[in-house]
Amino acid sequence: MKTAGALAIAGLALAGFVWVVFGWQPPASTAPRQEVPAPASRGGDQVASAAAAARYAAAITVARNRPDPHNPLVAYVPKPGIAGRDELDRIFAQGVPLTTQSALAARALLQRGLSDDEKIALARILGRLYAPDDPTGYNADILLDMRRLLGDRNKQVARSAALSFSRIGYLPGSDAVLRDAFDNQVLGADDYYGELAHMAPQAPAHVQAAMLFAIRASSNAYAVDILAGSINDNSKVLQGYSAHAVEEIARLLAGAEPRFPAATGDFGLTDAVRYANWLRATAQVESLAQGTDLDAAIVARLGMPGTDPRKITAYLLTPEASSLLSTARLGSPASGLVGASNQYAAQHPGNKILQSAAQEIAQRSARPKGTGR
Repeated sequence: MKTAGALAIAGLALAGFVWVVFGWQPPASTAPRQEVPAPASRGGDQVASAAAAARYAAAITVARNRPDPHNPLVAYVPKPGIAGRDELDRIFAQGVPLTTQSALAARALLQRGLSDDEKIALARILGRLYAPDDPTGYNADILLDMRRLLGDRNKQVARSAALSFSRIGYLPGSDAVLRDAFDNQVLGADDYYGELAHMAPQAPAHVQAAMLFAIRASSNAYAVDILAGSINDNSKVLQGYSAHAVEEIARLLAGAEPRFPAATGDFGLTDAVRYANWLRATAQVESLAQGTDLDAAIVARLGMPGTDPRKITAYLLTPEASSLLSTARLGSPASGLVGASNQYAAQHPGNKILQSAAQEIAQRSARPKGTGR
């Protein structure tokens, strides 16, 4: 078992290594915060840390020498072109064991000289083998290997490495690595800003704000969809943002409301999903900032005079609208929204998607009841 002291030392060492590997120096404010031990216990902590590090190194040595004949990476024989890529992708999809043998096998394959197709797949495997607690013992080497692939002459190989590196999670300098890949046209705009949206919750507060500002300045709709989706998938994700970052998210979402086609009878599911995703994320941010009920915030926005009925229909179709629909009694705000959606559907009987949506909403709505019952 690693002691807390060993973990602290290892964390500092790895953070410093990452900055060296990727070519940037961390500002003082981004250095990991560590608890300062009391002077009287410092000597004991150092001895305990050294002992833990020695035990860890010994465990890695044992694991390295342990046979692992069933490991798919150990058994893989290079196959040029798409055949090799397909097999490595299959290994990736089935799950690569987080073991020393896997790391050694993956690194050995790189040194043997793979085809570009194989390297595209292996970059993803390397990203999977990296984990915060370093179960393989090769986290630092994996980062080096990915750095080399980031500089590959083949842009698809470099792109796979950049995306795999990004999905590791935030490390000191991660934002600079992605920016470099974007500037070198390894990542396109959707790739780059989308990865910023994925990574932002894990970054330090001041880096979060910078990432979110970059997304807002780019007006990249794909990144907004990812950001909104992450908020909706896990309501606690907003707790990982600083107060300033949440304000930046509010500004970002406010300026990125998805639009429906100009023709009022044009209702498509893609537009509906994007709008509903945006609406719920916006309401969650408002609810957090103002301490209001989430459904109440949504009803207030959709109930504003002149609201496009497609917006109402789009949200009422979502599974998250079930609690709202369950309150759709006569005279209630929710009932008013259902009525507006039904009226819109009746005006466009030729739109089969819209008619199907109206039936779905009707089935999920509460049966109308009089106010006296």
